[in-house]
Formats: sequence, C-alpha cells, structure tokens
Amino acid sequence: MDRALWIAMTGARNVTLQEASQANNLANANTTGFRAAIDAFRSVPVQGGAGLPTRVYGVDSSVATDFRNGPVSTTGNTFDLAITGPGMFAVQDSDGKEAYTRAGDFGLRADGTLVDRAGRPVLGDGGPLLIPGDRKVEVGSDGTITSLPLIPPFTEIAIVGRVKLVNPDVATLNRGADGLFRTVDRQPLQSDAAVQIRSGALESSNVNAVDGLIATIKNARAFDLNMQLIQRLSSDAESATRILNIA
Repeated sequence: MDRALWIAMTGARNVTLQEASQANNLANANTTGFRAAIDAFRSVPVQGGAGLPTRVYGVDSSVATDFRNGPVSTTGNTFDLAITGPGMFAVQDSDGKEAYTRAGDFGLRADGTLVDRAGRPVLGDGGPLLIPGDRKVEVGSDGTITSLPLIPPFTEIAIVGRVKLVNPDVATLNRGADGLFRTVDRQPLQSDAAVQIRSGALESSNVNAVDGLIATIKNARAFDLNMQLIQRLSSDAESATRILNIA
C-alpha cells in the first residue's frame, strides 16, 4: 500500500508544481518576447535504507523552455525591435553582466541610454548604447543604429553603434526569475552577424492560451485523481487495521 501512496503523494505534488508553471505561462500570454516554460516528469526509485529502492516517486526532471518564435506585430516605434529568426538581444543585468532576452520593447532614459522595459541597459558591441536626442535615429536590420540631422540637409550620417545580437545554443542557457536567460558559465557571448531584426515591430509571447487552458484542466483532473487514490489507500488501511484488531 505504501508503494501506491508514494506514487500518489508525489504525483499530486508535481501536478501542483506543473500547474504553477502553466499559470505563469498564461499570466505572460501577452508579455513581449516571453518564452513558455515546459515541465517534464519521470519516476525515480527512492534511495536510502533497505527496501526503499522498491518505492518510486515522481520528480520534476527538467524545466525546459519553448524557444519557438512568437507572432510579430507592427508598432511603428523606432526602438521597438523584433528578431525575425533565431537569436537574442543582450542586456546588462543587475550584476553588471550580460543576460539575454527576446523582448525588444526598448526605450530611452533621460541621459539617452537605450534600456529595456525594466530599465536595464541594452548592450551594443562596445557596451551600453547612448542615443543622441538631437538627431533622427534609425535601426537597420543588422542592428546598426544610424543618426541624421533633424533639419536639412540630411547628409551628415553618423553610426551610433550596433545592438548586440547573439545566437546562443539554447541548451547552454538558464532562465532566471527575472525572465532573462544567462549562460551557465556567465561568460558573454560573441555577436552573430547573421541575426536579423525588424525595427518598428515587436514579437509577442509564444504562449498558446488555448493549450494552456487545456493543460490547466488536465492538471486539475490529475490532481483530483491522485487525491482520490490517497483517500482510497487511507480507507483500505483503516479497514485492514479493523480486521487485524478482530483477529
């Protein structure tokens, strides 16, 4: 009986964890550049004293990320950038190191620093990007930022910098609680000239709300099934105890 109890108990626990992950996905269904989390579970023998390896419990073997592209919509804002294929933007996190994101809804601080929606500096090939406020700015498909005078003649073209675009092996990335991705060794990645972007557009979340709702219903049913099993095992244990007392 305790073998079944192990399975039901840990199964209910992991369904709860999976439900929390699905809830987070649904909460970010409209978050720019968000990547859905994927939970995978497997059965593992209990390690320890004699007899324990005969018991099995469920564990969350991996929390992966769905890196499929989300839909892109046009905004017309110069600093709304969308990556058109694989790749990521580089930003500076609170530790001063590089982190990576697909969210390209950027803006300017008062000092002209290009920042993401959380106020983190967006990195260029030479560090944080500073955008002149007295010139017209354009962003090319390769991330190159050029500026023109606000008034004619428009002949004085200057290159401000280039948005750092990387194309990491997604298997080497970890997702932080802030939604940013980081390399396992925290070493900065090299720019990839093959990564292309589109200015005046944003990539939406790749969360499928319908699939998320269906998964939520399935999780609720799985949790209820495990709890029913636990209750049945408890009832069987009480019945067995009564029989032993009669004997």
